[in-house]
Amino acid sequence: MSKRDCYEVLGVDKSATDVEIKKAYKKLAMKFHPDRNPGNPVAQDSFREVKSSYEILSDPEKRQEYDDFGHQAFDPSHRANSGFNRQGGFGQSSGDYNDIFGDMFRQRHQPRPEKGSDLRYRIKLTLEEAVNGCQKEVKLPNTEQFLKVTIPAGIDEGQSVRLANKGNPGTLGAENGDLLVEINLIKHALFDRQGMDLHCLIPVSFPTAALGGTIEAPTFDGHISFKIPKGTQAGRKFRIKGKGIKAIKNDVKGDLIYEVVINTPTSLTEEQENLLTELAKTL
Repeated sequence: MSKRDCYEVLGVDKSATDVEIKKAYKKLAMKFHPDRNPGNPVAQDSFREVKSSYEILSDPEKRQEYDDFGHQAFDPSHRANSGFNRQGGFGQSSGDYNDIFGDMFRQRHQPRPEKGSDLRYRIKLTLEEAVNGCQKEVKLPNTEQFLKVTIPAGIDEGQSVRLANKGNPGTLGAENGDLLVEINLIKHALFDRQGMDLHCLIPVSFPTAALGGTIEAPTFDGHISFKIPKGTQAGRKFRIKGKGIKAIKNDVKGDLIYEVVINTPTSLTEEQENLLTELAKTL
C-alpha cells in the first residue's frame, strides 16, 4: 500500500518552515493521540502516520532526501535495485562514479528492520449483525487464504477490527503488519443508527394524534406499546430509554427514539368527508 505524502499528512506546504512543521505536528498529534482516542484503531493509524511524517520532515538531512526521492529514499530494496536513476543523477554517470556515491549513501543509511505495512479490507454488515455481533469470513488480499473474523456487538460504521500480523511482511525479519477489517453498514428499512441511539419514524393517525391513544411500535427485538398524548404534532419525538445499542466495551445502552409522522388518509368515503368538513367548521 503506497504511503501518503508527508507534507499532505501534516497539512503544510513544501516550503513550510521548521516552526510551521512543528506546530502542525503538535496539533495533529494531540488530536489523534491514543490516550484521547481509546479503542479507535483509525485514530491510532493516523497518529503513527503523523509521527512518521514529522520524524522525516523535522530532520534536515532526511527532509532533503525525501524532497529528492520521496518515500523511496528510505526503502532499502529500492536503493539496492534502482541506484537512484533520476535524470542527470547517479544512473547517468560512469560505473565508478555510481559505485562511489552508492557506497557513501549505503554507509549513511544502513537498512533497518521495519514492520510491514497494514492492509485494509472493507466488509458490509446489516444493522442486526453490527448490533448483535457476528462471525464473518474474509479473504486475505492477494492470497487464497480465508480468515474468520469475530465482529463485536455494537460496532459502528467506519470502525475496524484489527487482525494482528495478517498484513504485509516486514523487512529483515521484522513482524508483519496488521489487517484492518473496516465496517460498512447496510441501510436498514426502519431504523437509522446515530451513535448508540436508534431512530425510527412512527406513523400515527390523525384521530389518535388529536385525541390521544395507545399505539404499537417496532423495536429491534419485537414490539412495544406506548401512549400518544392528546394534541401530538408531527415531528414530536419520544425517547424509550435503554432500547438502543449496547456499547462495545461495557453494558451501557443507547435509546430508541421515535419521531411522529401524521398518517393522512388518501381515500375517504363521502360520509367521512362530510364529518371532517363539519369538524373543520368547528375549528
